[in-house]
Amino acid sequence: MISRETHASTAEVAADAMFDTVSLRPDEQKYLQDHTLKKPLKVQQIWALGVGVVITGAFFGWNQGLAEGGPVGMLLASLFVCALYMMWVLALSELSVAMPFAGGPLAYGRRAIGPTFGFVMGWSMFLEALFATIGTAIATGGYISFVIGLVFENVSQNKEIQSLITLSAGLATVAIFGFIQWTGSKRQAQFMDYMTYGAIIALVWFWIACIPAVQLDRILTTPLLTHGWSGVLKAIPFAIWWLVMIETVALAPEEAHEPHRTIPRGLTLAQMTLIVLVILTWFFASAAGNDYKQTGAQEMYFPLPFVYGQVWGKDSFHLILFSIVAIFGMTASYNGMIYAVSRQSFSLGRAGYLPRILGHVHPIRRTPDVSIIFWSLVVAGFVIYGYFNADAVTIAVLTCNLTALIWYALAMVCLFVLRWRAPEMSRPYKVPLYPFLPALVLLMSLFAAVVYGWLNEAIVLWLTLGMYGV
Repeated sequence: MISRETHASTAEVAADAMFDTVSLRPDEQKYLQDHTLKKPLKVQQIWALGVGVVITGAFFGWNQGLAEGGPVGMLLASLFVCALYMMWVLALSELSVAMPFAGGPLAYGRRAIGPTFGFVMGWSMFLEALFATIGTAIATGGYISFVIGLVFENVSQNKEIQSLITLSAGLATVAIFGFIQWTGSKRQAQFMDYMTYGAIIALVWFWIACIPAVQLDRILTTPLLTHGWSGVLKAIPFAIWWLVMIETVALAPEEAHEPHRTIPRGLTLAQMTLIVLVILTWFFASAAGNDYKQTGAQEMYFPLPFVYGQVWGKDSFHLILFSIVAIFGMTASYNGMIYAVSRQSFSLGRAGYLPRILGHVHPIRRTPDVSIIFWSLVVAGFVIYGYFNADAVTIAVLTCNLTALIWYALAMVCLFVLRWRAPEMSRPYKVPLYPFLPALVLLMSLFAAVVYGWLNEAIVLWLTLGMYGV
């Protein structure tokens, strides 16, 4: 017997895979039933996925914006990004709930304009998720290497050993969380809950530990904007890393229970939580650190333990404990990011845009097993590449952020087109302040993307263009 829920999911998959439901043969119906996912996720799991996939941004990546704009410049860039993302999640919720498919942007673009536009949107989010996953995997390895160096002094003094530990830890991260994802969406959601709570505890621990060293004059520099307004603009691409990938939740509706309720609530609660984490982490890292330029150095992938060590000394035993707990922040985000990569690949494969084998679903666990395994191997390859290229993390972070901005803008185009072309479309949730709010998201996303030309990050621009060319 096939459950009513399975019939509903099959109808959704038919639309997602561009099948004509009227003329489906029995074997095609069997294909759709074999390519649906379980629906165990509720508000708490959606919140944990939204916070967890993003929270690594508080632990590394954003800090390089301090060198570009100074503390106040970085704050202004962060507030710009917080406003963009708050509006973005409200607008995204309308699309996500109206078309609750694992493909997310693929479904939006195809329904609004056509198959080609759908592919461009799906490919954009896929690239965003892939490069976020790559950067986080390499940075997690570096973070673990740093923690081991705190315990064993001979490790911290030998760069070759540090590099090997970074490589090994990065590959271990890929293997462990690839296996967790393979075991099932409910299991990975449980892990996501635990790791997200651990990451938040680590941030609160950091804030409290920094209180004795807070000095406001470290923030209120002279001049206040150390590199003027151009510094604020150049800090924006790094500030985006605070919150990029929260749209992973857009890939979850097919696995969410009552998505019209769980997605908007979970996504909005996640964004509000993250804004608090962003502001407080910026404040304590800037006000307690001895020099924002050191905290914002390009090679600084562990800014919070670095500042912590300046406050309490590098030999303090609780710095080691904090750094161990902080690993939750890195791994929580990696888990959410590989979830996004595999689900987007799964959807593109299921719809025929990528090889259909990538749309395969494990017959028992109902997870996109081939996509999980294949892209975990690809990420592992980039981790090995990072062993030979010290700039790999920065390149991955900036490429992720640029492709994100592209699909944010395209998603708002879809929202406007669907409101115009399909006014009868079921919309259990509607974005507030329409059309002003989505219009602001569109303009702010385009503005932030233009800043990349200002940064003159040629390798990021060419890499992004090349990946679209593929």
